[in-house]
Amino acid sequence: MYAKLNLALEITGAEGGYHTLDMINCTVGAGDALAVSFAEKTTVFMDGALCGGENTAFRAAEKIREASGRALRAEIDKGIPFGAGMGGSSADAGALFRYAVDRGLMSEGDAVAAAAQVGSDVIYMMRGGWKRAKGRGGELSPLPSADCAVAVVRRECGASTAEVYRRYDLSPTHGAGIDAVLSGAADRYNVLEPAAISFCPGIDDLKRRMYDAFGDAVMTGSGSAVCAMIPLNETERAERLLRDGFGDCGYARLLFPKDDSVEYI
Repeated sequence: MYAKLNLALEITGAEGGYHTLDMINCTVGAGDALAVSFAEKTTVFMDGALCGGENTAFRAAEKIREASGRALRAEIDKGIPFGAGMGGSSADAGALFRYAVDRGLMSEGDAVAAAAQVGSDVIYMMRGGWKRAKGRGGELSPLPSADCAVAVVRRECGASTAEVYRRYDLSPTHGAGIDAVLSGAADRYNVLEPAAISFCPGIDDLKRRMYDAFGDAVMTGSGSAVCAMIPLNETERAERLLRDGFGDCGYARLLFPKDDSVEYI
């Protein structure tokens, strides 16, 4: 399953104790590997470690068991970095729901309803591609694909989603709006950046370095990864800049958008 990037993010309100969002999302070609088999009881391993009920993939597998009567064993090899804002936990859960639909264990409608209960972005991660996502991330509308690559860099500091949103609520801000971004009237932005930077100050330095290198830099999700859109005719230069200028970062890659969220092997 592929990683998710929020290329722009606005907070529009609150609903049922959750923030409502308006985002430009795409999936990119770096992700986790998931092996699924039937089992006597729901079991999820992440990088070999047994996961409990707090794990998003475990909760998704339990929803599948409740709906189908079939328990799953899921083994996840992580490729999406933790605490990066790249949808790692949502990708794992979304892939399990996608598997359940494709294998006839759940209907599409039942899977979507269950995904909404499991976590934000899970509905999007069942589908992936270029989407505008609203609400808790499940109100999706297609967007034209952009001919680009995306440079993604993350320092070792991982941002806590709950803490970033808590800090945002202390001093909320808003941008020009996603309609303005899509029309070209405003640059891409993420209203969570100031809150994330207060939690993980290295994001601010990383944004400056990314902007100096690529002329573009926006944090994805609640952080801590920063991304820059790269024209396809500049990918060789971008790869060189990532290699030579961001060697001190734990994650620095040039990724290419994908039209789906899952690839079966």
